[in-house]
Amino acid sequence: MSWLLLFKNELKLQYFDMRQYWFETVLSLVVICGLFVGLFYGIKSFAYEGQEGQSLDGLMFGFLLWTFATTAYSSITKTVIDDTQKGYIEQLFIAPKSFTKLLFVKVIVDIASGFMFLILVTYLVMWLTGNWLDIHFLKFFAALLLAAPSLVGLGLIVSGFALVFKRVDTLGQMLTLALMALVALEGLPFGPITLLPFTPGVSLARDWVLNGSPLQMYDVAIVTLNSALYLFVGSAIFKHFEQVAKRKNLIGQY
Repeated sequence: MSWLLLFKNELKLQYFDMRQYWFETVLSLVVICGLFVGLFYGIKSFAYEGQEGQSLDGLMFGFLLWTFATTAYSSITKTVIDDTQKGYIEQLFIAPKSFTKLLFVKVIVDIASGFMFLILVTYLVMWLTGNWLDIHFLKFFAALLLAAPSLVGLGLIVSGFALVFKRVDTLGQMLTLALMALVALEGLPFGPITLLPFTPGVSLARDWVLNGSPLQMYDVAIVTLNSALYLFVGSAIFKHFEQVAKRKNLIGQY
């Protein structure tokens, strides 16, 4: 099975899933927009008049970062848990391509579709709130794509736990909340916070896209190393738990 065919099949699967469960798709869009609008006017009511514009722009940009981070992180975890519940995860493990490669294809498709969803959400919330940001989406996507592997690494770690322990809802919810803190931290210039996942990518996106600062190759190198480190660690941990699950015959159990 070629890589092109894998991408094509995954795109078809996502399309049919969104069409079949259109109510869930529309509802998720409404909930995300409603959540942001509530936060927007809540912050606006407390912000000082002189700081209001900067605070609201930062809030909107941070919300977009968190939405993307949640999509990139949860893609693999949701796949492992859902496929286990549906009872066909064993079939994926005996597919011509390895299960890990199938997961990476799904992540790439999810990130691409998630970014299109993010653009739609961006313009909807800017229209609803009247607070328009000048976002260069090509730069925005480039910065986030560079930082996304660190989130994939986190997803692989949680997915490895899910293969063995099955129920990891609490851990997943904790990490989703932790992403809110990560997108608020400054990971650049280099310091202890830089070692956290995704934080240097957040700072790169904020400086380069929101503040209009020139792109520094030193910062790009830091983001790349951070992503590579967490992707490597996540892949190693997932591979370990995969072997444990196979040895104990836990793959098909839920």
